Amino acid sequence: MILALLKRRLWLWQNQFIPLLILFLIFPIAVFSLFDLSMRNIIIQSLGKIPYDQWAFPGIITIIGSMIIFPPIYRDYYHLRVHGKVLKTVALAPFSKRVMVHSFLSVAVLEAMIVTIGTSILFVNLISTGFTFGKMFGLYFFLILFYGLIGNIFITMALWIESATIYLLATFLTYCFIIFGSGLLFELDYFPVSLEFMLSLLPLSLLSKAMHLALFSNSIEWILIVPIIIIIALWTIGNGMLLRKKLIQ
Repeated sequence: MILALLKRRLWLWQNQFIPLLILFLIFPIAVFSLFDLSMRNIIIQSLGKIPYDQWAFPGIITIIGSMIIFPPIYRDYYHLRVHGKVLKTVALAPFSKRVMVHSFLSVAVLEAMIVTIGTSILFVNLISTGFTFGKMFGLYFFLILFYGLIGNIFITMALWIESATIYLLATFLTYCFIIFGSGLLFELDYFPVSLEFMLSLLPLSLLSKAMHLALFSNSIEWILIVPIIIIIALWTIGNGMLLRKKLIQ
């Protein structure tokens, strides 16, 4: 099923190649300018004395990928579902619902990874990240986990929510949390103690902490990484059950 979905995404890219190419060239530069170029004069360095350019680099890449992963999930699981154009066809497919969710998620993550790998290469030539090849591969490993989590969040919302207004508000709040409350661009130590404690327990915050420790302290915290992998796997299964429920309805 993954191969069929990949061919479908390639077909969609071929039919809109020039507009998508222009968008994906402008979009990363716009995000970089809004976040890095503005914040580097406000936050000179992180609390760990790391230059903000370097510290925020993984976070900016993650945010770009999280925005890339949203459109295909929105199209397949919300727009087409609400308009009754997809679930009847999906119900006839000879695959389990868990396999379907896993396949859709894998293709969306792969598409986001391709874009962010190209973006990271572009940014390395714009700013001095100090990242070695080993650290770049480590960053890509964490990006796959981030996109797995974020993709599952978007799939759950797309299957669960019916109202377009509520869906748009939920998406907006999700991106607000990813940008401001996950520790990707702003360290959680800046928040009040009680809020910092609550935010630090959430999966995206734990993964952000593990990523920064691995990239800047050379410390691999498997005690943080392994539970995230388990959460992604269980969440994917849960989304498969939710999809089955929607098909029954």
